[in-house]
Amino acid sequence: MRAVAGPGNLTTPGELDRHLALLSRLAESAIASTVTLILRAPDSIPAKALIDRKDELARAGVTAKAILAKLEPETELRQLYAVLSSLSPHEPATMLIRYARNPRLHDAHEQTTYGDSMCWSGDAMRRDADKRNSLSLFHEDDPDRTLLACHSFAALWMAATPVPARHLSGDIAHRPLGEYERPPNTPVAIAPFPGPQGWPLIRH
Repeated sequence: MRAVAGPGNLTTPGELDRHLALLSRLAESAIASTVTLILRAPDSIPAKALIDRKDELARAGVTAKAILAKLEPETELRQLYAVLSSLSPHEPATMLIRYARNPRLHDAHEQTTYGDSMCWSGDAMRRDADKRNSLSLFHEDDPDRTLLACHSFAALWMAATPVPARHLSGDIAHRPLGEYERPPNTPVAIAPFPGPQGWPLIRH
């Protein structure tokens, strides 16, 4: 585990490179895995890393899902959705990206999981960019912490809402969004984890 902290709203030096390295390591493992992202906004550093490594991840069969506290900037949102969609071309938008619309959910920290043994967490999603403490916690070869992070993602996913299709449409999105609602005859999943009343999420 490595903890990196910095003052103010500055990006922690090397943070993007660290995310890029973890994604490359995941792709090189040749094991089909899933990346999960809980992010303040679509231009957060982990989203940029995912977009940069999309071709490596696609070749390795890696998929990804994201939860966002903000839907702006919209250009980056559409770009992120396009990558999520390219990694899971047969999944509807509702299964790839969701919106933590309820402000009570924003106490959750930014977080990513890379497969089943690597994860990262940052500052709370509710923090304004100029008030963030730039704390970054990277964990490698740590399946226990990664499992806790996966549980946090699953709980927040069930509490989040679909992103309105109008935010995802545009030239950059490369598949139709007309079938945005839950497909017919799809069973309703019951959350095994607490909903909004069970917040805050696990902080690792």
